[in-house]
Amino acid sequence: MKGIWVAIIAVLFILPVNLSFDDKIAKETFVFQEPKIVVGNDLKILMENASYIRKPNEPVIPFYKKIYILPFKSTVNIRCRVSEIKEMPIDKEIRKAKQFFVCKWDKEERSVARENRKGHSWYSWRMAAGIKDGKLVNYLIINFYPVRCEEDKIVFAKKYEVEIRYRVAKYEDKDSYELLIICPWEYKFAFNKLATYKEQHGIKSIVVSLNEIRGGKYFTTQGRDNAEKIKYFIKNAVEEWGIKYVLLVGDIFRLPSRKVYAYEGSEEYFLSDLYYADVFNADGSFSSWDTNGNGYYGEYNHSGNKDIIDLYPDVYVGRLPCRNFIEALFLVHKIINYMEMEKGEWFKRFITVAGDSFDDSFWGTDYIEGEITVAESIKYMAGFKPVKIWASLGNLSKENIIKELSEGAGFVQFEGHGNYLSWATHPLHDYGTWIGISVSDMPKIKNYGKPFVSIIGGCHCSQIGMIYECFAYRLLRKPGGAIASIGFTSLSWGADDDVNGNGEPDIIEYASGYIDLLFFKQYGRGTHVLGEIWGNAITEYLNSSPVEWNDAFLDIWDAKTVEAWLLIGDPSLNLQ
Repeated sequence: MKGIWVAIIAVLFILPVNLSFDDKIAKETFVFQEPKIVVGNDLKILMENASYIRKPNEPVIPFYKKIYILPFKSTVNIRCRVSEIKEMPIDKEIRKAKQFFVCKWDKEERSVARENRKGHSWYSWRMAAGIKDGKLVNYLIINFYPVRCEEDKIVFAKKYEVEIRYRVAKYEDKDSYELLIICPWEYKFAFNKLATYKEQHGIKSIVVSLNEIRGGKYFTTQGRDNAEKIKYFIKNAVEEWGIKYVLLVGDIFRLPSRKVYAYEGSEEYFLSDLYYADVFNADGSFSSWDTNGNGYYGEYNHSGNKDIIDLYPDVYVGRLPCRNFIEALFLVHKIINYMEMEKGEWFKRFITVAGDSFDDSFWGTDYIEGEITVAESIKYMAGFKPVKIWASLGNLSKENIIKELSEGAGFVQFEGHGNYLSWATHPLHDYGTWIGISVSDMPKIKNYGKPFVSIIGGCHCSQIGMIYECFAYRLLRKPGGAIASIGFTSLSWGADDDVNGNGEPDIIEYASGYIDLLFFKQYGRGTHVLGEIWGNAITEYLNSSPVEWNDAFLDIWDAKTVEAWLLIGDPSLNLQ
């Protein structure tokens, strides 16, 4: 039995720390520096390297987080002693967080705020199962809240003494297969060709039809409906075969997505394939996403109901929403051709399309939100030539978007607004004008043999299950176009302001803008497998924006951001 005692003063705790199989007790002491109070029209509470609780119309409060990585199925008990508490009188109102913008292509842009629970404890913690470097692990997330706001004072806790007691359960990783392809039986011929190709290139693969899942060919059938039967099958495949990647094939009428009822005040439900990726609870049991058992999944603020789920992906999941065999065979050949092709100079092009997403004048700011977001992504893509189609450069037009996409690229990032058929944004300060492209423009894109990966910031651009193909899938289904797309099946959200005073607008530190740029951060770090980039980006988002199921609007917003972020493409695809 080993003990660890480390003093840390005011550092950023996001980077995970591994606890070994031998350690049973870990101890750490955290000593925080006193908050800095900046006086203006209101008071800003700033702490070095802190994150911030950003609840609309509530005081902006700093907090810190620490992530530990434990063996899968570990159980823990946390003790925390808080001391050296100090009261600091104030005579002005503490700065409140602004509302959020909806990234929807509408006649009017809407901002949304909700009432939030006031008050919190000095700390909180939770455990989540997840995947790291292809292996199942548990994440222990501890949040520290060293500042409390009261009517005429701030209460500050300087010292935290944390003791973690944990017990390691036995779990044996299997390696029979890496890639599981689930499809309707009529698509099996096409995807057997893909599986054979993957096997020839070192990825052990198996194709299983929906009929075989329902018929119990490999594992005893479990589940209340077809989606749950598929998810139980994935759980069994991970435990018995060691599956890392899952490719779902078929539109939602053939292979269902899960309706999720995280209600932030605008849409009652939306579709999520993260449901299939979040297989396990921290103790290794099945994660149903229906913890209250009422038949509504992923509930949050839904008629007063809530399902407590961890949201971390345990496998890397993508979907090809093929509507018929011809589309299935076309995409199989497109994937194989991509893996075989020489990546020329065109691949080193990174196209970014952005403008002035929101009218933030009433906040007293003047950010060009879309351009700020893609500029941050460019920083991570060393070795790539940025191609900027930006409002501020005067070259934002439908014609230029089509022209540059036709030249081919390794990656494309759109940041603005959308619906399931279109993407668009605004020129500078002209919020009545929309510039973008729609599915009707797709035939004009001529990048044959030079397909790109597209990250699409905007509402509903990946909303599968509609009468017509969504914008994101239409990019895949055309010759050339995209080899993969990631976007939102639901409304997405953006925030201006700079709540932590670090000089960076919140558009790149919260919600859709933040998770989109995390894709490029993961790629820039050297992760080049599509599904791993997707899964690691979600994991990092949750590590830095913990969902605590505390009924705060920001909590619902963070949950919905990761749940609705859909990967359309082969999760085992190598992007280099």
